[in-house]
Amino acid sequence: FDLVGPADIAPLEEEGFTIVNRDAFNVLYLGMNQKQKPLDDIRVRQAIAYAIDKEAVINASMPEGTPAATQFMPDLVQGWNGDVTEYDYDPEKAKELLAEAGAEGATIEFNYPSDVSRPYMPQPEDTFNVIRSQLEAVGLNVKPTSDRWDPDYLNKIQGTSDHGIHLLGWTGDYNDPDNFLGVFFGQESPEWGFDNPELFDALREARGLPTVEEQTPVYEDINAQVMEFLPGVPLAHPVPSLAFAPGVEGFQQSPVNDEVFNTVTISE
Repeated sequence: FDLVGPADIAPLEEEGFTIVNRDAFNVLYLGMNQKQKPLDDIRVRQAIAYAIDKEAVINASMPEGTPAATQFMPDLVQGWNGDVTEYDYDPEKAKELLAEAGAEGATIEFNYPSDVSRPYMPQPEDTFNVIRSQLEAVGLNVKPTSDRWDPDYLNKIQGTSDHGIHLLGWTGDYNDPDNFLGVFFGQESPEWGFDNPELFDALREARGLPTVEEQTPVYEDINAQVMEFLPGVPLAHPVPSLAFAPGVEGFQQSPVNDEVFNTVTISE
């Protein structure tokens, strides 16, 4: 079965199941809706980024081997930039920035989905709980808001401005930076609540470049722009896990779930 929860992997292996991990062609992020104050202040967004210990989030709610994210796409995609601004865990820096912004003790709505497991978000409630405790530790007040994934959560986050910070992500359809950056930031969107014509124009121009060689440095620069603007915090590239009963052999994983079964054999 697909999307094995991290806590279920060891018990399944003890029962003789084989665990197969897909390559992590995805990203989980904490989005920030800039229509909601004080998220329109870059210092508050930076403070939230510095408040998050990504390794603690990964250890609590994601499969072993999950790498932390530094930007909104995995390093398998051309245009990934190893020199973007990073916001290493620094709660004291977070407190300083909140004080500068006059946002000490501010109440932030934190939206997360229930009754769902996604390849990029295997245990959303556990992810929420860890991040919530980290934000409260730097002096923010967190207002939890949970909605059922289908249809309420996605409709609220992507179709309205009635949300604050939120957990969401994406599994790539194909290996192209526009399938990540363009999906997220290609135009004004209720999810993010900002208007950034410079970023929108850069993505539109990059999409039209005819060769990978021309596109790559442009997307590297766009990744750098995004992480300076900081519309959200890329958290991790969770490793999706599958489990197969004893006797099942020959399964070939695909990062984009494009899997065929004519290579699989089953024996007693």
